Amino acid sequence: MGSTGSAAGIGTMVAVVATFGAAAQGQAGPGDRLATVEITRAVRANGAALPPGTYDLRLTGEHPNPLPGQTREAQVWVEFVRDGQVAGREVAQVLQDSDLPQVGASAAHAAEGTTVALLRGGEFLRVSVKQESVRYLVYLALPAR
Repeated sequence: MGSTGSAAGIGTMVAVVATFGAAAQGQAGPGDRLATVEITRAVRANGAALPPGTYDLRLTGEHPNPLPGQTREAQVWVEFVRDGQVAGREVAQVLQDSDLPQVGASAAHAAEGTTVALLRGGEFLRVSVKQESVRYLVYLALPAR
């Protein structure tokens, strides 16, 4: 993927790590490691600094209050764990293949795996983890330039 991006709005590919945890064995649950991700630049997770490094992305089982029209399961808190310690937390959007729209850019099923990508405009780093029929999207803010 080059710097021209795609319909999904991805600009530059930053890192790809395809290591799955226990969640790959079936339905993911609290405490399950979704993937190991390499964050190659400083970002902010839920307002707190998250330095570059390798992190295990882990489900907490905690859900924020749903937005109007959303189910409770549409979002879940995830933790970025480094050296056995929680380094940061952020909300992940949870997309079920069975709930995708029939048409439009969001209708395409994502490939299984894990990607970390700088989004067009350079304001966010998106972590995408797709396992079986569930995709988790985490948006991490880059510090202001």
